[in-house]
Amino acid sequence: MKKLALLISVLLLFVFGFKANAQVSSRVDAFYKSIAAEKIGDYDEAIKVLKDALSNDEKSDYLYNYRLGWLYNLKGDYQNSIKYYNNAARIGDNNLEALFGLTYPYSNLGNYDKLKEVYREILKKDPNNYTANYNLGLIFFNQGDYLNAIVFFEKAYDEYPSAYGVNLYLGWANYYQGGDKKAHKYFENALIVAPNDSSAMKGYLETK
Repeated sequence: MKKLALLISVLLLFVFGFKANAQVSSRVDAFYKSIAAEKIGDYDEAIKVLKDALSNDEKSDYLYNYRLGWLYNLKGDYQNSIKYYNNAARIGDNNLEALFGLTYPYSNLGNYDKLKEVYREILKKDPNNYTANYNLGLIFFNQGDYLNAIVFFEKAYDEYPSAYGVNLYLGWANYYQGGDKKAHKYFENALIVAPNDSSAMKGYLETK
């Protein structure tokens, strides 16, 4: 009797599951298939199923463009990634999600001028955004522009004063600008968060 009840339950689940899948729209189905292909690393197929089903909606479908931006970035086709992320940004009125999406292909291309533009656009919408301020600080730091690096790192620090990376880079940026006293404080903070960190310890000892 228990075996019969179990069999009936399995059959009911199958029937209801089949009906639920049958009721899914072609758009949802295309995304399901695309996600399944992405999971096994078949980015060409993940792109193809979306384009076959939804290419007519390219000018108006935010999720279609956003996902293609993501998939082309994974595939290493950064120009197409930029194209579709830009489409998504246009449709989404430059929302933060699409703008952050754009940072992936530009970063992979090493196009730091464009990255700066995108992060500044993000900060127009969200001036205290930690990620945008921190990453802009990193770009300026790596370019040797320590004054601008400090500006953006300090904004990130205001939001997350215990963050290891912010304290470490504020330490080094101030050190390179000759501000040993400030630098020492940030190196000390970094050591509190990450005890025995070699970079923070080096800065801490050099500014003691």
